[in-house]
Amino acid sequence: MNKRVVFSEGNQKKFIRYVKEKSSLNWKELANKLKVNESTLSKAYTFESCNLPYDLFKQLIKIIKEEENKTLDKYSGKIIDEIKIIGRKVMGEQRKTFDNINITFNNKNIFLDTSKINYSLVDIKKKIKFPNKITPELAEEIGIHYGDGFLSTKRYDYRLKGNINDEIPYYKDYIKPLFKKLFNINANLKKFDSTFGFEVTSKALWEFKTKVIGMKPGNKKDLYIPKTLKVNNQKILCAFIRGLFDTDGSLYFKSRYGYKNYYPTVTISLYSKNLIVEVGEILKMLGFNPSIYLNDDYPRISLNGVGSLKRYEKLIGWSSQKNLNKLNDWKNRYSQLNNMADVAQRQCMRLWLARPEFDSQLPLLSKNQKR
Repeated sequence: MNKRVVFSEGNQKKFIRYVKEKSSLNWKELANKLKVNESTLSKAYTFESCNLPYDLFKQLIKIIKEEENKTLDKYSGKIIDEIKIIGRKVMGEQRKTFDNINITFNNKNIFLDTSKINYSLVDIKKKIKFPNKITPELAEEIGIHYGDGFLSTKRYDYRLKGNINDEIPYYKDYIKPLFKKLFNINANLKKFDSTFGFEVTSKALWEFKTKVIGMKPGNKKDLYIPKTLKVNNQKILCAFIRGLFDTDGSLYFKSRYGYKNYYPTVTISLYSKNLIVEVGEILKMLGFNPSIYLNDDYPRISLNGVGSLKRYEKLIGWSSQKNLNKLNDWKNRYSQLNNMADVAQRQCMRLWLARPEFDSQLPLLSKNQKR
């Protein structure tokens, strides 16, 4: 087990500055000698944002040629197992407060008019159907579309393709049954050159997405969230964010405070600046404090810190197993944070069916049915 050295308040700073003075090195030179980041040494360690790793402590006393026990006595330090000391300082970002949920969309109508959809003979033969209202399931599918999907402008083609390296289980276990449930479409999943997913040609599906939902076909640069989705409904908005971030977003952990792959970030980068702005507004409505970067190439949003991660898991969550695996790995490495539900143990399909906001009796309308 890794160990750290805990000093009484103020003494870690005194110890490091003493070593720097005795070594006659500047911060950069000392950091290079110790093989640590200069900022981590001069700021995080020196200003006691986190405790010193024991191995680093041994390097420091070697520089000044002093005995370990005498140094510990001099600066009131003690050696402790790492798992016992991760606490107030390292987890300080958990004290960050979040706003209450305040959805400012006025529209509460979730019903859809599917009566004007035109069906091809193939659509009728395949018995393609459509929901008669916006549900969390449909909202998540719309988010998935905005992430991985493409709707042609010239033909009735729809493509949904993800990363061939780590998204095959997500497509097989979650997206395929979701399309079956929502549209009665049996997605023919397959590998392409560098992606995995499916292509479908359907006049009815194309018209449902463009005419009923209000989604823009073609280039994704000027995308907006459709008005039908801008409703005063927390579950619907959270589901949309989940689908979008599961496909085009990422969850990763930075090394910070001296802890490897510790600091969580949930982030997304999109081609459309408009979409980034609107997604940022929804996240603010949900009480998050998103960092929004609107550069010309790929504007992005980041949710940083343990508090944001916990809030994201509680309100939004993941349907993609790759992200659940990342979360579970992080929890195993920092088990003292395991007051979060162990969502990574749930299988994607089980998670889908168990979500309370999902209506297992979702009404579907065929061509000849009326609301």
